[in-house]
Amino acid sequence: MDVAKALLLVLVSFVALAGPATAAPASPAPAAAGSQATAPEQVKAQVMIVGVAHLVARKDVHNSKFTDSPLSSKRQMQIADIVRRLVQFHPTKVLIEATMGSPVFAERYSRYLKGTYALPASETYQFGFKLAKLAGNLTIYPIDTFGPTLLNDNSRTDGFVKANIASVSTPRVTHFEARGDALERNGTYLELLRYLNTDDAVRANASFYSVFDGMGRDADNAGAAYVSQWYARNCYIFSNILSVMSPADHAVVIIGQGHEYLLREFVRLNPNLRDVDPLQYLNI
Repeated sequence: MDVAKALLLVLVSFVALAGPATAAPASPAPAAAGSQATAPEQVKAQVMIVGVAHLVARKDVHNSKFTDSPLSSKRQMQIADIVRRLVQFHPTKVLIEATMGSPVFAERYSRYLKGTYALPASETYQFGFKLAKLAGNLTIYPIDTFGPTLLNDNSRTDGFVKANIASVSTPRVTHFEARGDALERNGTYLELLRYLNTDDAVRANASFYSVFDGMGRDADNAGAAYVSQWYARNCYIFSNILSVMSPADHAVVIIGQGHEYLLREFVRLNPNLRDVDPLQYLNI
């Protein structure tokens, strides 16, 4: 056997041992333009926290300075103007600062729709009930609560709070109160709500709690106890808000402006909700 035949035999043997050749995997065919699947966008409930002043003076950290009645013809026109702006959000639910679980408010709202209930002067009725009716809502949603009791009315802590809470003063808080008081005395309700719902006003009001938190350390940490009560209350209010929400809702929360800072932060942080700035509608 010559050398050429020997080499040929070796090559044939090698191919036989190696087995049949394997084709390289084919590259996937490119997708047709526009055919790529996309995940559906999550439907999020939209929540608008509208911070308001208490139209009727009551025991609170900051009492209103209005010199006239919300039931006057001038103020009724101003309320109607605000409600017409907010209804453009198309609310599916209106939530009010009233006791969660109480059947009284739904019953009153039902009578109001039938024309058999005259609305009291407070913002709960003048803004909340009127907005819900204009939006065509069938009921109203109370979501307020005080949460767990962290302050005892007869304790040394409570005594410190009552004696010192009005003394909290910083340039930012002083400016906020002066501007709010001036608008309550001389401005329209729309001008007042436009100011109260600015980021500067919301944060100025919230800064009060940051200052008071450090006071009363020799009175069983009275400041921290009071601020804890406030934060706990807002946690429970937000839980109440969540309990009545559905994914497609447009919810408006009519509530004292002091609650706005915490409640809007909760809304912004919740992946199932979308925060809606009330100024988008108040500034129309």
